[in-house]
Amino acid sequence: MTTMSTTIQQEIEERLAQAEPDVEVLAADIVGGTTVRLFIDHPDGVTLDLCERVTHHLAHVRERYALEVSSPG
Repeated sequence: MTTMSTTIQQEIEERLAQAEPDVEVLAADIVGGTTVRLFIDHPDGVTLDLCERVTHHLAHVRERYALEVSSPG
């Protein structure tokens, strides 16, 4: 993981810890310099609604990158 990816993952984890405390950030990688690929998990599973809420909470990331939010499965 690059330093940029580490930094973006920390930013995302801090934001989601307040907004969606049950969401676990499994990975946040910068792909091609333009996209953040975010993998999340939740004790009740990851739904489309949860992915949409997470995307909404990460508006500050979307100002700089395209954002993909999904589960690893």
